Amino acid sequence: MGEAFARGFPLAPSMPGLGDASLRRKIKTLCDQERHQRYGHRRIRALLRRRYGIVVNRKTVARIMREEGLAQPKLRFKPSRPPHVAKMRPTAPNEAWQIDMTSFALSDLTPLYLIVVIDALTRKLVGWSLDRRCRASEWIAALRMALDDQGIVTREDAARLTVRSDNGAQPCSKRFVAFLGSRGVRGQYTGYDAPDDNAFVERVIRTIKEEEIWPTVYDTWSEAHGALDAYVRWYNEERIHSALDYRTPSEAEDEWFKQKAA
Repeated sequence: MGEAFARGFPLAPSMPGLGDASLRRKIKTLCDQERHQRYGHRRIRALLRRRYGIVVNRKTVARIMREEGLAQPKLRFKPSRPPHVAKMRPTAPNEAWQIDMTSFALSDLTPLYLIVVIDALTRKLVGWSLDRRCRASEWIAALRMALDDQGIVTREDAARLTVRSDNGAQPCSKRFVAFLGSRGVRGQYTGYDAPDDNAFVERVIRTIKEEEIWPTVYDTWSEAHGALDAYVRWYNEERIHSALDYRTPSEAEDEWFKQKAA
């Protein structure tokens, strides 16, 4: 190596290692932030580069997190089943959406129902609804929010959009189907007993539960609604995704439109 340097070849800059106290402090600071407490070493490594401009070996970050007690347990999944319908592979935003719901309880055990609409390309939460009841009306409210916020106001705007849902009572209802038709949106159902067909929205619902709902106890609908509204804004504007090359959903959407306009 010394001979190569003498011949005029510069040495590659060294990356911080396990003994770097400053690196350990920065990793601990990132992991201690409320929204980062369930992050793995890959996302923390991406944040080190993004926030501090630090390039570090992935294994170094993983080992430091283990030694500092910051590593998260690995989640185990059951083998996926063969899909009943083809996976959504959109090439543009507002081309393929997925909608689904979940439920949770307030501190007094009052059930609340959360309906979520996600863009399959950008992973952006484009619409949602939270209510004490779960009827077609609440599903329509979440989808109406998504259409209005994304500027899809005419049938021509909606001509390329497909909204996929499961075979539940609400998305199969005459009222929901009529709303899709009135806005010019193509509806699509998953196969029966095939959650993988709606994998994008299933995954984001799990993320919402892990990062916002399960760690929190809400006393009222208003408290839960306010917290979820703040979470959705944070999710779209600040939460980075490995599937988006560690960009946020809003960044992915903005960059797509900029490239199209160029």
